Amino acid sequence: MRTSQALKVVGSSLPRVDGEEKVTGKALYTVDIELPGMVYGKILRSPFPHAKLLKVDGGKAERLPGVVAVLTREDLKGLNYYGAAYKDQSIVAVDKVRYVGDPVAAVAAIDEGTAEEALNLIEVQYEELSAVTTIDEALVPQAPLVHDSSSSGGELMGHLYQAPPEFRGTNLCYRFSYSKGNIDEGFKKADFIFEDTFTFPRVQHFSMEPHATVAQVEGDRITLWASTQDPFTLREHLSDIFRVPLNKVRIIVPWVGGGYGGKLAVKTEPLAAALSWKARRPVKLVLSVEESFKTVTRHPARYCIKTGVSRDGRLIARQCKIYMETGAYADAGPRVTQKAGYRALGPYRIPHAKTEAFTIYTNTVPAGAFRGFGTLQVTWAYESQMDIIAEKLGMDALEFRLKNLLKKGEEYTPGDTPVDCNLKEGLLRAAKAIGWNRKKSKANTGRGLSCCMKDGGGTYKVAAAAVKMNSDGSIVLLTGTVDVGQGARTALSQVAAEELGVPLDRVVVAQLDTDVTPYDAATNASSSMVVMGLSVQRAAQDLKRQILREAAKLLKDKADRLRLKNGNIYNSRGQSISLAGFMQRHFGAKGGEVVGRGSYRDIKSKRAVLGSPTTFWEVSWGGVEVEVDADTGEIKILKYVSIADVGKAIHPVQCVGQDEGAVMFAIGHTLLEEMVYKDGQLLNPNLIDYRVPTFRDVPKAFETILLENRNGPGPFGSKGMGEGGLLPVASAIGNAVTNAVGVRIYDLPLTPEKVWRALKAR
Repeated sequence: MRTSQALKVVGSSLPRVDGEEKVTGKALYTVDIELPGMVYGKILRSPFPHAKLLKVDGGKAERLPGVVAVLTREDLKGLNYYGAAYKDQSIVAVDKVRYVGDPVAAVAAIDEGTAEEALNLIEVQYEELSAVTTIDEALVPQAPLVHDSSSSGGELMGHLYQAPPEFRGTNLCYRFSYSKGNIDEGFKKADFIFEDTFTFPRVQHFSMEPHATVAQVEGDRITLWASTQDPFTLREHLSDIFRVPLNKVRIIVPWVGGGYGGKLAVKTEPLAAALSWKARRPVKLVLSVEESFKTVTRHPARYCIKTGVSRDGRLIARQCKIYMETGAYADAGPRVTQKAGYRALGPYRIPHAKTEAFTIYTNTVPAGAFRGFGTLQVTWAYESQMDIIAEKLGMDALEFRLKNLLKKGEEYTPGDTPVDCNLKEGLLRAAKAIGWNRKKSKANTGRGLSCCMKDGGGTYKVAAAAVKMNSDGSIVLLTGTVDVGQGARTALSQVAAEELGVPLDRVVVAQLDTDVTPYDAATNASSSMVVMGLSVQRAAQDLKRQILREAAKLLKDKADRLRLKNGNIYNSRGQSISLAGFMQRHFGAKGGEVVGRGSYRDIKSKRAVLGSPTTFWEVSWGGVEVEVDADTGEIKILKYVSIADVGKAIHPVQCVGQDEGAVMFAIGHTLLEEMVYKDGQLLNPNLIDYRVPTFRDVPKAFETILLENRNGPGPFGSKGMGEGGLLPVASAIGNAVTNAVGVRIYDLPLTPEKVWRALKAR
């Protein structure tokens, strides 16, 4: 960490490096890619939640003028199954369909209209089967099985996942368990025991840009332009599916219009590649919003939480049982379940604990990674119960939390990274910001608090970066991090510019291309600023060492006495040479380049519950004031204050934007959003029937406070952020509603109807 001199670029809210391209419409997204001879793909999807496939015949569709290829199960013989955790998914359905929307066949045609027409000509015969569409239905003994045989296990982010043998013949997909202390003894010691059950709905990512892929297969060479968050993982999956070496698969990532986890792992990219292989032409496959609703969601969940406390308000024991509904295919479900189970205790000192978390198959849309990755489901429960307990004990909810919060330096679990921030600081600031102790100004208003923590940065992370200086002194940054709108290109460029002493406009980021870009495990888990940030910083430092070592000869000084500033190299006597001049003198011509390299690799530990200590703790606090209309049940957010521990804000405005966006995301989950099913049919797969927040839903008073204590492991003391803002929202609002009108609702979303019914039932 640099402490001896003021930062010039880092910490400043400079114009985004991608701003002009995006606001002028010059930025090219996957949907904008055009290739010679390109055709257009469309997918035929199952109308049934569960059915055997008796016949799939694309003959009539193939004979339609303008149709180039029809892909069915007959084309997939010899191709491997795939999946983020389990290999349980085929490119199109082979034996049966498992949810409404499951791909059955696909068409490539000269235009989208012809492709749509051809879908109607594909003959499919189904034999309907009984379906399970809820957790309860799936867990009933002798319930219909979503998968008739156990799926092949797999590796995700360095962890091997496999269903236990006893799960065979059930819809249980995966189980995570963890314990510390002695849970039975803990409950014996408790003066009071509280048991509650909370549910979290199925919600959709709704990226502004739906899933999109352009695929070109030439011989055994597969090239994809894809809207994806982890191109290197996608490359590995395609290599495995099509049984070709990694160097035969190339992923190019144009601008990406949002991801939120929905573009992690593998979605429709293998289908696009298979269509291109059969068509022998490039294929563009772009999903509609409705199709994205039928591709991936957040995990709906049920969380049963039992907590024992002492008479004076000390947490003694907590037992958690969590059910995560992963839909028809595992996707990242086992990993999400593992994280939910691990994070279920909250930021509190609890000596005796036991958590069990289960992944459940159902005949619904697959659930995968989603911003927060299993944490929102558990924070909603444990922070709501904290208020329930405080009320029963006659304690102030703030004081109850303060009494039990972990201290900086304490371990969350044995073997994990100690807590790296002052949890009380953020909570007290949130309370002060909403006037926690101030008397209510009017009836039916209330205040709520929430304090949440998640292990940030992912586990088993591996990343690398290269920083190249051209002959004119300009800088090219090569990084595998995907900018999905969060501003990663700008922040990483700031790190490089700061280390190299050049203005930000002298740094450009190369387009991500797995053939030339250094590896990055994925853009997820709020990891980019730490994992890739350190890689970039180390690469820039490596480049700087090379430059100064050679410049010392020209400037007749020791390398450690030289410094870089404003694109020049200065010696201790004030003499200087420009970077461009140095390059020309060094190479003896207008040519040549110097490349610095840096990397990051997680530490593995047998003591850590997840196999790798937490990179950093992403901590967030929320404070809210609401007003509830007793006649309609409508909740109005009068004020919301979000506190984010960022270590050091590399770009403060981007940090605030990420945090505010996270809060608005969670407001949608809390008040508005739920994918509604009836008999296996999704009833609201569009933005007319499925409401997401708009500007009308922004709190009347809205504030983000960045805590900058330089306590992070990233460049200049930074930490990752961007997910944390979601975590406290639901519980803070739920607690405020109870404070306002005295009713407690356990099932999200908190719709006016639910609140109204709860008020009437008092």
